[in-house]
Amino acid sequence: MIPGWHDEKPVPCALAVRERFAIAYFVASTVALVAPMYTLVGNRIEPRVFGLPFSLVYVLGVIAANFAVLGWMYRKGVGR
Repeated sequence: MIPGWHDEKPVPCALAVRERFAIAYFVASTVALVAPMYTLVGNRIEPRVFGLPFSLVYVLGVIAANFAVLGWMYRKGVGR
């Protein structure tokens, strides 16, 4: 099939609500890990959580949340 012929299926331009949520979430999680947001929230040692400094727990928490959202996106078929 030659691109540009009229019998091709049209490609929707608008993103689905789930895709918009995913983009907004990952932009927010990126902002949460870079300055100045990280320096305001996660850049401290105390309190310790399970013997680990809070700054490490903060980064691991954001990574775990990203993993959970990526798993949800995979299960729901977002982007396919």
